[in-house]
Amino acid sequence: MTTFITEDWLRANHTLSEGSEIRLPSDSRMTPSARELIEGHRLLVKFQDEQGRLFVAPSLDTSPTALMESDDTAKIPKLQAVHGLTSQDSVSVASCELCHQTVMHKPDTLTHLNAQVMVAKNDPRLAFRARLDATIAIAVWLQNELKTLDSAQYWLADIRSLLGNIMRADALDIPLAAQKIVGLSTDELHRLSHQPLKYLGHDHIVPDVTQGREVALLNLLRVSVRETEITAAQVFIGADYHVQKADLLQALNRLSSAVYVLMILCVRQNMHPGALPTTEQLKQRIASGGSSC
Repeated sequence: MTTFITEDWLRANHTLSEGSEIRLPSDSRMTPSARELIEGHRLLVKFQDEQGRLFVAPSLDTSPTALMESDDTAKIPKLQAVHGLTSQDSVSVASCELCHQTVMHKPDTLTHLNAQVMVAKNDPRLAFRARLDATIAIAVWLQNELKTLDSAQYWLADIRSLLGNIMRADALDIPLAAQKIVGLSTDELHRLSHQPLKYLGHDHIVPDVTQGREVALLNLLRVSVRETEITAAQVFIGADYHVQKADLLQALNRLSSAVYVLMILCVRQNMHPGALPTTEQLKQRIASGGSSC
């Protein structure tokens, strides 16, 4: 059955943060407005079939459905098969970082740092990856646990997406593009998290049982993001304060701010039931210098 991808479908089912990766069914047909939205946000599109295989199209001008051919057994996409994380269509030969020799038979004590390099499993960079992986797991869990919080789902989708973008940028050793959470820039998130009474109508909070289940669960994510940031700092900030991958460190810092802002919004929502403020409303509050709550 063909899945028709419209602009509204994209907004309802995927984060639209700049440079994020989205996965669409391999039988998709995209409307012109959906294609324009994808191109405008520079989204990385991969197509996934029922067997979980991932593919990329030569260009968005070609309908993925048009790239399908069928036989008596199955539909086989003409799209190019790629690795889920690296987007590469071939397997690279990896070498040991210490001796620079090609690793023909990988021992249990080594693992990939990236497609070309293998390192010992006690490498601090792997500790960062593991901590980031755990945080992604919590974010996905919360997306399922907090499904009834419709407004919060957009926040959680963007938070999960940014965590994945950080993982990808680190694994591929590429710069992280400017990211937004529900359309809010890093500067806007910083303002909201540092002056919540002014912009959100509620002062700083200390986690407490009276704030409810949703806030308690979100706090687990906030703490995990902070632990990931500290682990990253231990890896990427040298003894001389020389900083590597400052873009990843800043993104993690703002992610913590985003979760904290969402917690405060949920506290206030528990006190005054209703939808969470929209991005436009939050931007207006920042522009006007204060909350209209």
